[in-house]
Amino acid sequence: MHRFHPSPNLLLIGGPKTGTTSLMHWLASHEQIHHPWPNESHFLMAGPAEFPTSPIHPKGTTILAPRADIDGVGEHRWIMDKSTFHLYSQRALEAVCEHLPEARVVITLRHPVDLMLSMHQEHRKRLVEYDTNQTTMIELSRKQSFQPNEDIPETYSFLHFPRLKDPTLRWVEALGDRVRVVPLSSIAADPLRTTNEILSWLEIERMPEGTSLPRYNERGEMNPAGWAKTLREPPSFLSKLARILLPTKGLRRAVLDPIRSPGFKPVATDSPVMDEQTRHELERAFADEIEFQDNLTSYIDPSIIVGGD
Repeated sequence: MHRFHPSPNLLLIGGPKTGTTSLMHWLASHEQIHHPWPNESHFLMAGPAEFPTSPIHPKGTTILAPRADIDGVGEHRWIMDKSTFHLYSQRALEAVCEHLPEARVVITLRHPVDLMLSMHQEHRKRLVEYDTNQTTMIELSRKQSFQPNEDIPETYSFLHFPRLKDPTLRWVEALGDRVRVVPLSSIAADPLRTTNEILSWLEIERMPEGTSLPRYNERGEMNPAGWAKTLREPPSFLSKLARILLPTKGLRRAVLDPIRSPGFKPVATDSPVMDEQTRHELERAFADEIEFQDNLTSYIDPSIIVGGD
């Protein structure tokens, strides 16, 4: 077992595809904020997953937090964790309420249809085993009347994760002023202002005017080239040969991972074209979510919304 103290006290919980990766990098660049993991940890929901997390990871899949970089943890005022699925996790919310009384939480939001489509593209970009195109994904969702079902992981992430209203209100009700809600529009329109509002809330020095904040995790897809496919999924005879020549898993990783890594690097791509009729159909399916975000100040104290005027 691996332990470190103090526990994270700045939780960036998403939804997924709502700007969390960029915001994580911008905040982590501050000298008073330390992010111990390469990306997401989901440490508050480690163990059997409460719900499907992708089309190939059903409920009950084991979630393991990666080993943390604890070098200098105690020297930073804020220890940050970025885990988008925490927003939807009752286990995570209960852990914060019961065990992290000083932790502050940042929730990012995005238009639900855009989130759905971006989530699909992210799965196509990251998951070797997933190759369902957008049209087929929407047709599968249509057969469920666009209602998420935990027993159908093929569509769950596309139908559940865009539904940000209820989980956001649960976290805000439980934690009050310890939460800040950040629409993606604020992140996209003025990254520096958005980041500085959060830094002011954390009572640490703001970034200077003119600071450049690049975007991360832009849209893309898994490289379709034949050489890239071969690197991702080598022929069986090569896999068998590697086991003979490199008999331990650690040795195989040390030698082969650098060789195979270019095959997993996404390539830039445009979003698939969608006709207006389908777009309107999806907007009707997520109408309650769209109304929530369009009228956010009717549901949430404006003082905890970042980027609001």
